Amino acid sequence: MTPSSAAPVSDYLTTGQAAKRIGSTPQHIRELIRIGAIEAINIAKGSVRPRFRIAEEAVEAFLRDAAVTPAIGEVA
Repeated sequence: MTPSSAAPVSDYLTTGQAAKRIGSTPQHIRELIRIGAIEAINIAKGSVRPRFRIAEEAVEAFLRDAAVTPAIGEVA
């Protein structure tokens, strides 16, 4: 995301808020960030402990990509 296309600060979620949106835990969100499954920014660069913020659109994209469509004839 370039600075000109960056989402407003209010559109970013903490790991806890993102976890609630997808029904998970903050630890799971951090793991998803680590493996590159969800995009985030670290607002604590240079700090020992990262503090991630996740754009709402990144959470929506993750959920879209994670959606499963049952195969024909399969019961959902």
